[in-house]
Amino acid sequence: MTTLQTGDLQCGFTPGMGFGFGWAVVKEPQGVHAMLSKGTYGHGGAFGTQGWIDPGQNLFVILLIQRTGLPNADASDLRKELQRLAVEAIKR
Repeated sequence: MTTLQTGDLQCGFTPGMGFGFGWAVVKEPQGVHAMLSKGTYGHGGAFGTQGWIDPGQNLFVILLIQRTGLPNADASDLRKELQRLAVEAIKR
């Protein structure tokens, strides 16, 4: 389910993403997921909830919010900052 199935197709809600069977997969870390490892997988919800697992850094990030009007929650600054802080914390 977490193995990339979409190859070089451009897909997903942010650049550098692909899909396995049911999970979004980081193909090329950039933008909102620049701090995550290639192969990180997860999924975002319609109202901003996010869940991502990064086996390369032994890290998981869960953002539990329910917010309407959050344009493209997958690319939100809130998600980016939470992930940045989580990666920073494990490197200490």
